Amino acid sequence: GMKKASKIGKEWKEEAAAFAKYVVGKTADEVKGIAVDSEGKATDKELTASVTVHVGDFMKILDKAAANAK
Repeated sequence: GMKKASKIGKEWKEEAAAFAKYVVGKTADEVKGIAVDSEGKATDKELTASVTVHVGDFMKILDKAAANAK
């Protein structure tokens, strides 16, 4: 039910999928370097065109996964 509240008209799962697609091919350090505001929302224009949800937790999970893969 997020679609109506979203500035870009997307459901949460669509935004989560867009974030996942955005980080494919990036290193853990590149993902950690994604600029976010004080709320944990991305500030990069390319990313905010498809993701308006907080991405801070996504970034933490990917960092943990990269550390575990080593």
